[in-house]
Amino acid sequence: MLKFSAFSFILLLLCTAVGTTSSCNKDKTCHGKVHVKDTAGVAVTYADVKLDAKPVQGQVAYDGVTDGNGDVSFEVKLPGIFDVTVTKKSLPGRIGTGILRLDEPGKKDNITIIFK
Repeated sequence: MLKFSAFSFILLLLCTAVGTTSSCNKDKTCHGKVHVKDTAGVAVTYADVKLDAKPVQGQVAYDGVTDGNGDVSFEVKLPGIFDVTVTKKSLPGRIGTGILRLDEPGKKDNITIIFK
């Protein structure tokens, strides 16, 4: 009877350890997508997109360029709420702004910015 109890205890510990370690290895990367279009609804290609957040540890920024569909994707290691700024060198004086909320580990969010 004592051997069965020791075996059960070890089995219980093993199951607990496996369950605990697998939850620690979940992907906590946040995924954000920014779609940029002009006031007529046409995708803005090759626009510069900047994500900017000022967390407690200091400023965090990510840069990207929209593709042929007006989209750019970001993978963010630390959660945050990002100010989004869109500019395009060939169209000086025009700008688009918004907020991308990637405020939880593993969160995904999409935003459409109107470039004016």
